[in-house]
Amino acid sequence: MQKRSLGGEWQFRREGGEWRTGTVPGGVYTDLLNADAIPDPFVEDNELDVQWVGKSDWTYRRTVDIDERLLDHDRVRLQCDGLDTVATVSVNGREVGESVNMHVGHEFDVSDALVPGENEITVAFRSPVEYGQERAAEYPYEVPCIRYPVDQPGRPFIRKAQCHYGWDWGPCLPTMGIYRDISLVAYSEPRVRYTKTEQDHDGDGIDLTVRAGVDAPSAGTYELRVDVADTVVTESVDLDAGEQTVELTVGIDEESVELWWPNGYGDQPLYDLDVTVGDGDGRDHHTHSDRVGFREVDLVVEPDDVGTSFYFEVNGEPVYAKGANTIPTAPLYGEVTDERYEHLIRSAADANMNMLRVWGGGYYEEEAFYDLCDEYGLLVWQDFMFSCSLHPANDDFLDTVEAEVRYQVRRLANHPSIAVWCANNENEEAAQNWFVEHDHHEDHLDDYAALYEETVGPACREEDPSRTYWPGSPSSGPDELEPYVFEKGDIHYWDVWHQGQPFEDYLTTEPRFVSEFGYQSFPSTDSLGTVLDESDFNPTSPMMEHHQRNPGGNTTILRRMADYFRFPFDFSDFVYLSQLLQAEAMSTAIEHWRRRKPTTMGALYWQLNDLWPVASWSSVEYDGKWKAQQYAARRQFAPVLLSFHPSFEGRDGVDNAQAEDAEGVDWGDVTAQTLWVTSDETESLSGQVSLEVATFDGEVVHEGTVAVDIAPHESAELATVGREDLPEGVDPTEVMVRAAFEGEESSGETPDSYPATAFFVDYKRLDLPEADLEVEIDGADVTVAAETAALFVELDPGTMAGAFSDNFVHLAPGEERTLAFDAYDGRRDALVETELEDELSVRHLRETY
Repeated sequence: MQKRSLGGEWQFRREGGEWRTGTVPGGVYTDLLNADAIPDPFVEDNELDVQWVGKSDWTYRRTVDIDERLLDHDRVRLQCDGLDTVATVSVNGREVGESVNMHVGHEFDVSDALVPGENEITVAFRSPVEYGQERAAEYPYEVPCIRYPVDQPGRPFIRKAQCHYGWDWGPCLPTMGIYRDISLVAYSEPRVRYTKTEQDHDGDGIDLTVRAGVDAPSAGTYELRVDVADTVVTESVDLDAGEQTVELTVGIDEESVELWWPNGYGDQPLYDLDVTVGDGDGRDHHTHSDRVGFREVDLVVEPDDVGTSFYFEVNGEPVYAKGANTIPTAPLYGEVTDERYEHLIRSAADANMNMLRVWGGGYYEEEAFYDLCDEYGLLVWQDFMFSCSLHPANDDFLDTVEAEVRYQVRRLANHPSIAVWCANNENEEAAQNWFVEHDHHEDHLDDYAALYEETVGPACREEDPSRTYWPGSPSSGPDELEPYVFEKGDIHYWDVWHQGQPFEDYLTTEPRFVSEFGYQSFPSTDSLGTVLDESDFNPTSPMMEHHQRNPGGNTTILRRMADYFRFPFDFSDFVYLSQLLQAEAMSTAIEHWRRRKPTTMGALYWQLNDLWPVASWSSVEYDGKWKAQQYAARRQFAPVLLSFHPSFEGRDGVDNAQAEDAEGVDWGDVTAQTLWVTSDETESLSGQVSLEVATFDGEVVHEGTVAVDIAPHESAELATVGREDLPEGVDPTEVMVRAAFEGEESSGETPDSYPATAFFVDYKRLDLPEADLEVEIDGADVTVAAETAALFVELDPGTMAGAFSDNFVHLAPGEERTLAFDAYDGRRDALVETELEDELSVRHLRETY
């Protein structure tokens, strides 16, 4: 077999325009930007000036010199792994194929179109905006979708990344181009196009069933060979001419392999899988190589005392899903790089996450993303690419969707990180609630069933019977279209952000699994400075509001900030406080839901990453810098969590029974703080917790220790400290409650845990001292200390790529903390020290007012 990549320099032009130099893989916005033909759409409101790009048709072309030996093969294919989106492919002026779906890879027969010597390959792209509107006009009734402040219409009718049309955190840049590899493939013997594996761990060993998709130019008897984990099995197979699936089962000795585990539960060993088909003598054969991890993964959905369970189980261990939702890493394909993927996945793993949800409004990520999830132990909740919309269900649309599902499941199914396939994001909600008053509601329900119940679901289950197909997110399950039932299924909980509820509202919820919830913050001024002038550094300036896509989002942040914090002096401190606000919201939710295990068994916040510099729900900025919430996530998701649950005036804590009369409660009037320990450890946890109440100037007014001896995966209440425990004359506005866990050495390694801190009043009511911080830099270590209490101490490394071991920390009076900077680009400690001395800035809460 011969394979020749056609990536590199191409030419492109707008219909009727001049030819320019572009790059493949890539996209038209990237190429226009590199050619200085458009302004940077990220900067200020340039995005509005480049909307013509998505409304235009574009053509890419290149010439390639073909050797006669390549044409001597029985089959010559043009393999297109990603065409975005409505494309016609021609060779030497002869049309060889077309695509209307960016989520499907194609192979076009070019045997008769190519000639020896120079050949011209062209890919002509229709405007996705115009195409979608044309299909909408042809459909017998309106198919509605959620619209955004800056967007383009028609997205329900085209199989393209929905967020390219604008979203409430992203720009409207409906790009076109050859966005993944394109190559010529020539062969005369059978070729393995893909492999899928299914594991059975119920016997004495592991039965690995390998299914290979094989394309045979001619019928015959061939040898199929599978080589995995030092085990080789061969079998003679009879192949027909054309494409078919062949199957072989390999018995793996469990003693010869190690199991793959999610992050925090064990290691992630991966094994090469080589599947070869050929004539048996080693001369004419083709080998397809992949990697597998040996593990069992199940989504456990069973009736219980509360309703119906919803949790993931890996190798027999229940796994509390801790993580976030991801969106595409960049809107311009030229910025989708392996380095971006590495930084993002490593950031998630370093924050103690074990699951990422690939949200359904973008695109299926590149192989590098899933490879990294395999390596770092991040389970993947994989949505199919449908979000916040209804869709048509005519035959052409359903046919391309079925091809998409089969293509993507075949492409991704070998990854041990894939844990569940999910039909869509919030489209069940759209069908059941958002558009119920539409004149064609019943037609929409029929279309919904045709799309997800009759097309996506059956294709997914047939291609991968080993994993659960979940009918949507949020969803109560396959038997009913009823999202947002707390006793079963997964929910998206948005009352705090979208409905303006206080953070304490999270404490009234009793979900089984929360796959979306979030709170916004601003990115750093370093990030904002790349797209805005400093004169626009104001939350209500027109340009700043352009970089806020959720209507009223900046106003929401301002109002909530006034509830919890004192207003800051300047914009930089405002950004800092907005990030603290986000971290506090997420801490309130996540810690509460972790305390509720095993009833609640998952918290995936919205969202991990950004795709441009913007005020959003992300915890990692577009340029990779960690916000306060990313550091808080490391503490929120620690294997052993210490957390405080507040009690309020006149009530014993907050729960659903009390939520009905919660309106009007002074949520800031905390009467007591109850300490909990929550363990995700797979073995019993023993040790002790020190608990103290200290004034901000260092006087310890209450202290004690609590023994800890809990079972694996248990969450338990330990102790309560109330205002009545404060000595007479001690003001609740001047104290902090601190707890720290120390594990017994006999239990093995000390579990990863962080101190917990609580207060009796909101931050704005605390009488904080004007603490002076002492900072010392030694290599990559930064030691910070204060004689009096200092809250939310931030070490800001500027634009250095990496993260501290902890950050935005509370320092108790007299406490000294050493925080190590992990340079993600591998720089030596001596260089890190030099750069930290130049770049590092430090602040804490009291300095902002």
